[in-house]
Amino acid sequence: MKLLKKLSIFLVIVLVVTNIPIVHAAEKEGLAKLVLVPLDDRPANVYFPQQVGNSAGIQVITPPKEIIGYFNTPGNSEEIVEWVLNNAEDADGFVLSSSMLAYGGLIASRTGEKPLDDALEGIEVIKELQERYPNKPIYVYDTIQRLAISALSEESLIYYNQIREWAILYDKVHNLGFEEDRERLEELEAIIPEEVLDDYLRARARNHEVNKRLIDWSANGYIDYLVLAQDDAAPHGLHRAERELLVERVNELNIQDKVSIFPGADEVDVVLVSRFVAEFFQESPTYFIEYGGIHGKDWMAPLEDTTFDENVEKHILSAGAKITTDEELADIHLILNTPTEVGGERSSDIENMVHRIKELIDANKEVAIGDVLLVNKADEEFVTILADTVDLTKILSYSGWNTAGNALGITVGHATARDVFLKQKSGFGVPVYKETAKAHYEFLLHRFAKDQGYKNVVQPLANNFIREIGADQWNLVEHYDVVNQFVTEQLTAETLNWYSHFDGKRVYIGSRGNKDFYSTIEGLESIHVELPWPRTFEAELEPILNLK
Repeated sequence: MKLLKKLSIFLVIVLVVTNIPIVHAAEKEGLAKLVLVPLDDRPANVYFPQQVGNSAGIQVITPPKEIIGYFNTPGNSEEIVEWVLNNAEDADGFVLSSSMLAYGGLIASRTGEKPLDDALEGIEVIKELQERYPNKPIYVYDTIQRLAISALSEESLIYYNQIREWAILYDKVHNLGFEEDRERLEELEAIIPEEVLDDYLRARARNHEVNKRLIDWSANGYIDYLVLAQDDAAPHGLHRAERELLVERVNELNIQDKVSIFPGADEVDVVLVSRFVAEFFQESPTYFIEYGGIHGKDWMAPLEDTTFDENVEKHILSAGAKITTDEELADIHLILNTPTEVGGERSSDIENMVHRIKELIDANKEVAIGDVLLVNKADEEFVTILADTVDLTKILSYSGWNTAGNALGITVGHATARDVFLKQKSGFGVPVYKETAKAHYEFLLHRFAKDQGYKNVVQPLANNFIREIGADQWNLVEHYDVVNQFVTEQLTAETLNWYSHFDGKRVYIGSRGNKDFYSTIEGLESIHVELPWPRTFEAELEPILNLK
């Protein structure tokens, strides 16, 4: 293990860190400090990993918002590198998005604007960090480019669908010999503007070369662990051939234990923060996996290109945990809300899942829930019955956000980090237990209010409101303020509704020796809501709880 336990040294309160000045290193405020260069500035890549880190006593710092970009404005790679180096000396480890270092973020990575040489120069800081700090873990992640371009307007949404279909058909016709699809492929090639297709292919080729370089650096010891996350995909497409070449390279170099390739993207910050927590505390929790519907081996989730059981395994291992088939050996039970079998009763699956979760909680077992059934939102029927039946504060983690891989990684990352922290029975004062618990329950409340309250209730209302005022939901521009106010009012109300399941609950916060500590959730001090980008796809939601 690269990290030594230093638990008796840092008995201070964990705080959420924001707006670290570029020229100064941030003071350490947790049991350890982790430098995170995020995929972009959205909550999934900043707030989520910070809260997960805080729930385990780990301070996760990110570059100032003004240098990591906004919407379709790329981050400033040079300033980000400077910030990383300024904070590296006092850091205990690094989680680095090479998409941000190389291109300026996820959206910028989907355009061919930045040349390969410039992209490679941006990631050189990875080697520099390893050479300067060989005993500090360096975790890196990148994406295998998704099938489609970014949808940043109603017009680009047309190209989004056309490019996606073209990439699938190109693979089927030219790589796999599906001649029956050639006519449609040629139709699309006549429709899609040449400059749009050229830019798409230029970005793919450049990104693939960067991914190969990262694999080589993993073999050479510059990177301790690498995740290549397959952004939104399908069984066929240009990504398939790219992925096969990358897997072949990993196998040739015999570094399967250092590189993981799986469907996902926005959850990887959380997954790698969890891995750092597990390594720092030298703990690796064990999962027992239970499917609420069909088994993962029989399901390929939407926008993914592997069977779901494979994705589950890779996310758990990447998060620093293990899997067992013996329920008695499990630290955490992972309940996955998968589709109902053909001919089965959906209501029966939900009833059985909720009953099982309650049974486990009543037996004092740790339960993580992956609500992976639907894309972009919670399964409303499931979470409604769950909330009416189970004390939500007894659940270790929950996520139903975005793709199955996203939801899976968020719930596994949160559960792993929190479980690892709670296993520590010495070295902490009550303030540390209280502050980590505060972050944990805030994030748990956030998850239900966001994944159900926002995605199923507020976002549809907001999109209807946008249509009524004649705005574009993909780029609100001058309508941003009025839509943001609408979302703030509606999501605040939804968060208050979900808070009723947390209010007044006496919650376990940790143990020291044989003594257990508890707090009571006594109030919801504030709720921050804001649209991070001029669209309604995601919303910032940061509730602040009062624990006594």
